[in-house]
Amino acid sequence: MPDKRIRTLTEKLWAKNKYTVMAKGYEHYQKVGEALKNAQSHEELVDVYDLISESLTLPYTKKGMRTTLQHMWGYFKKQATSQEKEDFFITLNLRITPASPLTDQDIESIRSHLAVLLKKYPSDYLLQSSFVQTSRKWNDVYDQKQLKTISRNDYSE
Repeated sequence: MPDKRIRTLTEKLWAKNKYTVMAKGYEHYQKVGEALKNAQSHEELVDVYDLISESLTLPYTKKGMRTTLQHMWGYFKKQATSQEKEDFFITLNLRITPASPLTDQDIESIRSHLAVLLKKYPSDYLLQSSFVQTSRKWNDVYDQKQLKTISRNDYSE
């Protein structure tokens, strides 16, 4: 049975990266989530760490990006105006089209739009997301109020 601390750190790592993983493909999101839910040992938590790490190397997909943005919209929908909702979905539909590939410029435009919404309607959860905070390392999480870089070495018993 893994100690509670490493499980908590893995859960924080997943919370930070789940929207980025989802944007790579919902099947990856489901796989990691299920693995974490079922993890009963240090080895299985290492597997979760590895699944997150591997998923982050994959390209974004249109379907994954659309699903992710619809989930993220849920954090704004009760506060945002109808015009902000319309603008958000226009941006989403202009940037994620069936006819053209998803480009880095599209992704940055979407992130910029999210940043504007987050400035007006802050969400601590979304602000911690690696999808929004691209300048931070994927494996940096807060452990007892201190930023810690989680590595595979943290999983040794």
